[in-house]
Amino acid sequence: MGGEESQSATLKRALGLGYTTFFGVGLILGAGIYVLIGRAAAFTGDAIWVSVLFATLIAITTGFSYAELSSMYPYASSTHKYVEEAFPRIPTLAFIAGWLIAFEGIAGAATAAIGFARYFVSLIDTITTSPAFYLAETTIPWIAIIMIILLSILNWWGIEESALLTLIFTFVEAGGLLLVVAIGFLFPQRNPQYFSIPTGFNPFWAVMLGAAVFYFAFTGFELQPTLSEEAKEPEKTVPKAIILALLICSLLYLLVSFAVVRLLPWDVLEKSKAPLADAAGAAWSGSYLVLMAIALFSTANTVLGFLVSSSRLIYGLASEGVLYRKLSKVDSWRRTPYISVIVSGLISILVVLITLYVPMVTGWKVVIGEIEYELIDLVGKTASLSCLLAFVIVNISAIVLRYTKPNVQRPFRIPLSIGNFPLLSAIAALLTIMFIVTSFLDWIVWLTTIIVLAIGLVLYYVERRPQRS
Repeated sequence: MGGEESQSATLKRALGLGYTTFFGVGLILGAGIYVLIGRAAAFTGDAIWVSVLFATLIAITTGFSYAELSSMYPYASSTHKYVEEAFPRIPTLAFIAGWLIAFEGIAGAATAAIGFARYFVSLIDTITTSPAFYLAETTIPWIAIIMIILLSILNWWGIEESALLTLIFTFVEAGGLLLVVAIGFLFPQRNPQYFSIPTGFNPFWAVMLGAAVFYFAFTGFELQPTLSEEAKEPEKTVPKAIILALLICSLLYLLVSFAVVRLLPWDVLEKSKAPLADAAGAAWSGSYLVLMAIALFSTANTVLGFLVSSSRLIYGLASEGVLYRKLSKVDSWRRTPYISVIVSGLISILVVLITLYVPMVTGWKVVIGEIEYELIDLVGKTASLSCLLAFVIVNISAIVLRYTKPNVQRPFRIPLSIGNFPLLSAIAALLTIMFIVTSFLDWIVWLTTIIVLAIGLVLYYVERRPQRS
């Protein structure tokens, strides 16, 4: 990725409330709702909406913490900065929190790329007339990797171009979800039992496991603050954008979760590589290809959004001297952090390869009951686990800062406080801990997270070593 290197070049402030909000909506929407809603149905049956509601609760309560913190500290390093201010004597904790969010974006890009590949393979196999052009399921990881490479190049090309494309994609994908909702409520094909859980599952565990698979659909809002150094009036713009993006997506998700099971049985949805297209097509055949095209736009949008945000977060950490400083270099031609862009893309590819090949080589499968997790389930849960671990730290930081730095300006404040105590942050931290210990016990998810965390710690200590000499 050419152009002269410059560490003195600065990022361009080009994004207003509209771009920043819909950038967040574009991150949150995408592979999660278009792909994982079918996978969540394996655990929750027609009661998908309950898992979606639980995931909504964790996302929105944590979103308020991010909104207040981003109004206090409008920096691209976002999560790292918040924890650093709350726990100045534990710098490694701040790094771990920031790196986990960066990794969540990286793994999120991998998840969305796999979602794109699943829809692409399903589309090609539907429209092709020759067996010679059929795409086997084994091609999905490689199509995903190609997608990551291509959108990493676009990420390097420029933030304004990326934001414009993201805005277009976001309107397209939201329109696809509204189409599914309209078809589901106007032309239902069945009468779902909205409180029915598949036989053999305890209702509580079913809801938790369904939420764990689906939660990736809510990741993204925590990456909006990484655009603080490219947003106009970030102290006001970013907090509003976080809350608006979450409210828009939460409403859409709940409507889709009610509508989709009115079109197809849950046991059909769980096996589908293109659940929303198959659901809409069950009532109106003409909508199948429309939803297929929209899903491809949607998942591609999510890949791009996560690559942009994770690379900006790595850039922010490096520019503050937390990570290896060469990661903060900005291409003076494109004015983008090109080394961070490359690293984000490479680690995203690594996540796909680890999750694909380690279970294959070892023969250790990930099975819950009679359900075997698929590649997209595991990569999606990896993205979710990393951000949920960081969420616990961030919510606690929001509480601590209310007492240690009460005089710092807060253009946005968390609602429902008791005195100076932010009750919503405490609820978010407790719910998130419960969620992790009950629903994220898959060995490959933890293994991948530990490997990437180790990579981050190496980059962290490489940068700190000269300072100790």
